[in-house]
Amino acid sequence: MLHDIEPWVRGILNLNHRLGRHMSHRIHFLAFSLLGLSCSGSSDDTGAHPAQLCSETMNPIVEWDGETLTVDAESCGQLMLQSRVLGQGTWTVDWIQNEWGGWTPHITSSTDATFEGLVLEGAWSLSGESEAVFWRQGYQSWSWSGVTLPGEATLDEWDVVETGGDGDGRTVNYENDRTSWWVGALGRADGGSLLLGAQGATKTRFFVGVHGEQVQAVWGHRGEQIQLASGDALTLDPLWIGMGSDPHHLHTEYADATTARIPARSLEQPAPTGWATWYQYYSHITEEDTRANLEALITLQANPELAPVDVFQIDDGWQVRWGDWWAGEDFPSGMSTLAEDIQSAGMTPGLWLAPFYMSTESDTYTEQPDWWVLDDDGEPIRFSNLGTGDYVILDVTHPDAAAWLRTLIEEKVAQGYGYLKLDFLYAGAMEGQRVQDVTGIEAYHLGMQIMREAAGDAWILACGAPLLPTVGYAESFRTASDIAFESSTEPKIDFYRWQARSTAARAWTQGRWWWMDPDQVLVRDPLTEVEVRGALASALVAGGTWMLGDDLNALDAERLKQVLNPDLIELLGQEARPQDPWSAISKVDPGPVIEMGLDDDQVPTTWELADGTTVLLNLGTETIEVPGPGGTNLLTGESTNSGTRTLLPGDGEVWQRP
Repeated sequence: MLHDIEPWVRGILNLNHRLGRHMSHRIHFLAFSLLGLSCSGSSDDTGAHPAQLCSETMNPIVEWDGETLTVDAESCGQLMLQSRVLGQGTWTVDWIQNEWGGWTPHITSSTDATFEGLVLEGAWSLSGESEAVFWRQGYQSWSWSGVTLPGEATLDEWDVVETGGDGDGRTVNYENDRTSWWVGALGRADGGSLLLGAQGATKTRFFVGVHGEQVQAVWGHRGEQIQLASGDALTLDPLWIGMGSDPHHLHTEYADATTARIPARSLEQPAPTGWATWYQYYSHITEEDTRANLEALITLQANPELAPVDVFQIDDGWQVRWGDWWAGEDFPSGMSTLAEDIQSAGMTPGLWLAPFYMSTESDTYTEQPDWWVLDDDGEPIRFSNLGTGDYVILDVTHPDAAAWLRTLIEEKVAQGYGYLKLDFLYAGAMEGQRVQDVTGIEAYHLGMQIMREAAGDAWILACGAPLLPTVGYAESFRTASDIAFESSTEPKIDFYRWQARSTAARAWTQGRWWWMDPDQVLVRDPLTEVEVRGALASALVAGGTWMLGDDLNALDAERLKQVLNPDLIELLGQEARPQDPWSAISKVDPGPVIEMGLDDDQVPTTWELADGTTVLLNLGTETIEVPGPGGTNLLTGESTNSGTRTLLPGDGEVWQRP
């Protein structure tokens, strides 16, 4: 039946050229109605289910006829997309296939014009009978990412799906289940999946919106304004389109296609193990606390039964204030002396900075009245970080501000800090008035290039960073929200559940774009022994950075042994593949604290590492039974044959076969 219907469909599509734009939408709707019939039935003439015909990955046929971008992957699904430009002016849009498998939009203005956005939109159709679900990415590190059911979309005045948040730490609360930043995937568990993603974000933001049976890929439309004279052309980042039955594999193909265009940092050096100050001391850290844990680590390093620790990182609270980046009164020895002592202990000194933000109480802000990104009224854009003060954004297009930023990073590296945790990076991409006429994303690249060059060979952990624009600048990337908070200081399994759902959603970036950083591994009370196993298994499937965060002088000896288990840490550096990702359907929420009251996040229960290790996870609230592979559980020492495993709430198991 499929092959019989396709000629009908193609014939109907060809009518578009003869009848023109007036009938275009009706013709496309009729075509997709027939295509939907052809790929959503229960069988074809051979009796095979469509899900059996849609292979793991397909090479869809993509054609641009001057008006419509048509995507056809036979048994997986189809797309038919048309372009429209948002802004003032008259435009033509052309799509050119690039050498990396994507399609590049070229926009030409036939008048003096202001470009504000490009929308590529149309109907989607996927094989299978189960309900379609949406694998979405949040805007930045802390944003909600995962698999969800797309709700009814709200369209703005331009008939574009509203995104919710896309900027600072407050608007992240308003992201929704109808949009996905940078890359988004739709799919049916028993059929085909579709992925749309930008191969880089160098000029504008990019997001995917779902509105019923319509999908939109949107460049800009978040405050960007690009002026063009008559005859000028604008080239935006390419769109990569993939189809197949395996959504995780589609994401890895997209990741590889993106880094073919924009290379990632070298990942020859493995992600570090380490210890950091934040989750025990928060902003109240002192040099005395720091040195007490340094001494504890020196003792632990001498124990051959424990894994070594690479990095000793000092987090927020060491400085006078944001912007005055020198040692505060609680660090009387100064940061250079402390770095020397950490190096003498055989570890790399690490330091936290929020380089794009500046406290309005800082000397730097007081002395430099014109270094700041401005709003439409010409006033500095302000951000209040949970009542801790007011901050403004550094305008890196100002030559003196750019020089200040470069010097800041160079000085910290020269002091010995070879590991830099750069936080609240999203600030550098916010739209506003700058000295140079650039978009927020272009300003972000300028700032990140400055810091990357100034850091030299130092390791950069990007935190609170927009996902796609950060490719190429950082060795590791925070892929989830915080694991605890100053307002809720102790670890909770709810926080790990929120984190592991993000890990599953972003696992495809591991070892391709960077090493994942799921945040620190906390194993202290009030976590139970069962929950400690879940916390360790959750951190393992992220596969990247392994940073401890408990007071090492207070932590129980048995838990120290568990969190520094060499056999466990030796498994890091692999990509963990979550099985059946479409089934872990969750609801979008603002953050981990909400999860304590609305425990609706679902985490895949079975993960496979590249070396054959299987990780079982139950971070939910009910006991579950899952198939176990047999072998030896590294978290308990138990050895058994394959069979059903009963996992208590919060539990985790790590199975190695002989």
